[in-house]
Amino acid sequence: MQVSITLTEVSCGTELNIVHEGAPDVIPAEMCYLGWQESLILLANLVDVGNSRVA
Repeated sequence: MQVSITLTEVSCGTELNIVHEGAPDVIPAEMCYLGWQESLILLANLVDVGNSRVA
């Protein structure tokens, strides 16, 4: 499997583009999508908690 992540500055923040290639056929693409969604939500929660300590 290969994952490419691109971050692009846009007028309202940052655009995130993730391309996940070469996943085995037994793993549905929808499950990869859900896995990335969950990972990004957990990362956002971690960043939010970190920011609240700084303030």
